[in-house]
Amino acid sequence: MQFTAAAVAALAFVQAAVAAPSTAPVAIRDAHELDFRSFGVEGCHDDNQGVWTLTESANTRCTRFTEAVGSILVADNLCTLTFYTDAECSVGGVVAPTNVCQNGAWQSFQMIC
Repeated sequence: MQFTAAAVAALAFVQAAVAAPSTAPVAIRDAHELDFRSFGVEGCHDDNQGVWTLTESANTRCTRFTEAVGSILVADNLCTLTFYTDAECSVGGVVAPTNVCQNGAWQSFQMIC
């Protein structure tokens, strides 16, 4: 009988230890790669649409803009960022340098690291 009680107690201890939540932080690694700002019209000044921040998980993914983009300005760039005049990242590709306004009817972009 004692063996059974000891076994049940040991099993309960193991179950409690396994079920206990971990207090250790979980590190999620999605490194920052670049930032750029889009504008609805040419000139990189008017109709500011905000900043796009791209992380490592966006590498090689073609991303479509959800609204008309007339110019872009890359703030910092650790990778190659190409803007396209079609929605499939295949037509009119222009590699965007840092801190230079790029006018165009941009519909999509792709980052390659």
